[in-house]
Amino acid sequence: MENNKPFNFQVKGIEILETGLHTPKTPLDDSTNFGFDLQVEQSFNLENELGIITCAINILNNESKEKYGHFKASCLYYIEDLENFIDKKNNTANFPENIVIMFNSISISTIRGVMYGAFRGTYLNGAILPVVDPNGITEKK
Repeated sequence: MENNKPFNFQVKGIEILETGLHTPKTPLDDSTNFGFDLQVEQSFNLENELGIITCAINILNNESKEKYGHFKASCLYYIEDLENFIDKKNNTANFPENIVIMFNSISISTIRGVMYGAFRGTYLNGAILPVVDPNGITEKK
């Protein structure tokens, strides 16, 4: 892809796929230190020219690793000329790294807000997903 060629996309939707609370073994208080296990997956729907970024998050006690809850949601993006970025022979996407980082960053930030709303009024109200460096997300095959 040429660096000066515009890359056009738009947010098409947000889908909550799973949410769950796991009753803590002991009551939580203000000193509870939450940890987060975040997994990000990219997939594509060529027919509808959609990029789908799915974030799966486990909310844990940072010390004991007890699981307090989980959340999974997808951000859907219309990507103009998506087929130009897909290697159909190898069934892989070929986006410039800065585009992948941008989609991951937007998606993680969006999911943070959706999680906050979903867990409002529960014992996970204070479990706010921290700001994540999208450069640090490694690809899992």
